Amino acid sequence: MAGKSRPCEVCMKPIEIERIEAIPQTRLCLKHAEAIRKHGGEFILTTTHDKTSKQGSLKKNFGGVTGRLRRNQKGIERLKDEHDAEKWQEREKEKC
Repeated sequence: MAGKSRPCEVCMKPIEIERIEAIPQTRLCLKHAEAIRKHGGEFILTTTHDKTSKQGSLKKNFGGVTGRLRRNQKGIERLKDEHDAEKWQEREKEKC
């Protein structure tokens, strides 16, 4: 995946190639990845126990834990709103 970049979902600037190589599913540049931490991070990790017992059995045996990453869409929307508000404020200052 070397050399391929994509735009940040918030500011539309290219995401750093090193960041894409480290976290292929990212959609945020480094600046906004750090900013979204206050909204819970770019991803939300949910885990479930893997059951090894028979279905319907009262005995519960667990083997391991499976994790699943889910995009924090609410946090990304809040970040987009904040970014738009900042841009609007900059435009208003330029007019004065």
